[in-house]
Amino acid sequence: MTDLPTPPPSASPPAGKGFPVGRFVVGLVVLAIGVAALLQALDVSIHIWKVVLPGALIAVGAGLVISGLRSVRSQGGLISIGIVLTVVLTIASIVGIPFEGGVGERVARPTAVDQLKDEYRLAIGQLTIDLTQLPPRETGAPASKIRARVGLGQLVVVVPFGELVDVNGHAGVGDVTLFGHSNGGFDVDNAFSSSVPVGSSIVYSLDLSVGVGEVTVRYG
Repeated sequence: MTDLPTPPPSASPPAGKGFPVGRFVVGLVVLAIGVAALLQALDVSIHIWKVVLPGALIAVGAGLVISGLRSVRSQGGLISIGIVLTVVLTIASIVGIPFEGGVGERVARPTAVDQLKDEYRLAIGQLTIDLTQLPPRETGAPASKIRARVGLGQLVVVVPFGELVDVNGHAGVGDVTLFGHSNGGFDVDNAFSSSVPVGSSIVYSLDLSVGVGEVTVRYG
């Protein structure tokens, strides 16, 4: 009588199978970023990224801890995301990148003084503030103070030719060019102040900065 072949031992389930910690954390990060982008697009909050990015990094760290406790071998995706978030937050803190104001190309072209905003912000992209459509200022009128911030990109301000201005420009990394005079590098500051004749006064006082990119002020 021929012996029946011994059935092979059943394969034990691979270690680490079960709840997909990595995919769950990645899903949470993507969901949080999507919600943040939606809220910012709806102007519900301009400071949402200051919460989302550190929160996403904490979630990735927690996922790595849980994966380690569960002996999950594949953690490369979480580690990569964690590295990217850490680099972004580190650069943002060093050079002062603001994560408010949206993304893209924005142009502000006010035609009356009351249309000027005290502050303009853009996270990533190009922000242009064109002041050439404003009517001439009356003698003795107070200066219009304008503050503008761009996180990553270019900030351009066009001033009516001949108007008296006071400008302070800053770039964490990049260039600051004020009426043709440029400074570049890391932690760059550049300033310009018009010579004020007797009986006249500064019309625009500009405080401008980019985290990474370029500040340009020119006559138009």
